Amino acid sequence: MQLLISLMIVMEYIIGKRWKKNKKKKVERRNNLMEKESYEVNLEDIVCRRAKTTDNMTEIAILIYQTDPYIYPYWFERSVDKAIEFLSDKILMPGFIFYYENLYVAVDKKTNKIIGLIAAQDNSVNLDFDYKPYININENHKNTIEKYIYHCIDCIKEENDMYIMNCTVLEECRGRKIGTKLLGHFISNMERAGFDRFRLDCLLHNLRAKNLYHSLGFKEVEDLLDFGGYGPDVEIVTFKRHKGDFLPEEFQKVEKYGEI
Repeated sequence: MQLLISLMIVMEYIIGKRWKKNKKKKVERRNNLMEKESYEVNLEDIVCRRAKTTDNMTEIAILIYQTDPYIYPYWFERSVDKAIEFLSDKILMPGFIFYYENLYVAVDKKTNKIIGLIAAQDNSVNLDFDYKPYININENHKNTIEKYIYHCIDCIKEENDMYIMNCTVLEECRGRKIGTKLLGHFISNMERAGFDRFRLDCLLHNLRAKNLYHSLGFKEVEDLLDFGGYGPDVEIVTFKRHKGDFLPEEFQKVEKYGEI
């Protein structure tokens, strides 16, 4: 009996040690990916293209998480690990709102690191992913799916309209015109593909993002209140752009995305 108890103690020690080791590796991986120190990148090394199945889904999940300071931290309980765990595999599932075919990325060609992301949908996109099993995970999932995800799906209605749900650049790479290049390439490609109108929403106080959208021909059309996560609803402004509106010359003849 004493031998059995001793073996159980040893096994608990080994299992506990392995768990701590795995947790440490997980935290180290997260810290490496979320490192806030300046990431050196040159604008000319940025390639804008469609997302691929071979892309790093963890990097994409982190960019989705960083898009908004209210919604995604609330959805995933302020845990980037939970965001990575939930989003990474679903990005490859048809019908999911962040399905890879709906994503467009900015990539540093020297390191192949994804540092910018656009998630956009039109009314031809399959959005029949079943969110019901995830609504019951907790209140955060329930509220975000019902008040935000379903709202975004409802915004995708008119033919030849493109709804831009997410437009973001990795936090440590912001302020270097990467977002302008990413969105400029996207607009140019989508207009050539036949899309006439673009819509996106932006936090009212996000002056940097608002200046970016104005520089690419977007116009503010209305102020609204939207889902605010942990707190009350937040003030947002809706931007719209029509084909033929101002677009800097550098984006009028950019390279086509090509096929997925």
